[in-house]
Amino acid sequence: MIEDTDAVLEVWSLAGMTTPERNPRADIQKKLRHSPESFFVGALEGKVVATVMVGYDGHRGWIYSLAVKPDLQRKGIGSQMMEHVENWLRQHGCPRAKLQIDEARSDVAGFYKKLGYEVQPLVSMAKWFRVPETDVGATKARTTRSS
Repeated sequence: MIEDTDAVLEVWSLAGMTTPERNPRADIQKKLRHSPESFFVGALEGKVVATVMVGYDGHRGWIYSLAVKPDLQRKGIGSQMMEHVENWLRQHGCPRAKLQIDEARSDVAGFYKKLGYEVQPLVSMAKWFRVPETDVGATKARTTRSS
């Protein structure tokens, strides 16, 4: 465990994973309070270069926030991160993994197709809840490293 929230935020920002409606620092804090064992970072030479989160509800696994620093994309790091979380899901008895791609990032669909993921004819729906923010800005997150 190391403190690397700022490094994760840098990877997310460089990879185009941040949006105005999200508070990524708060997202990290919430994930780490709920299930820190399923938040992974990839490091090269001691520096965070990739992230991925995973969730499993006993029915299906969800893969979130795969990001690789742009200058290191297409070098197999994203595939290694996906292999890691897929193995994590299998070890937890998960029969299938799902993920969603934001329409603005549809260019990454080919990457997932090469890994065996298929487009499904589903409509994704969401509802935002206003949840009071805790003091997430004052503390740095601890994340689990995966190399």
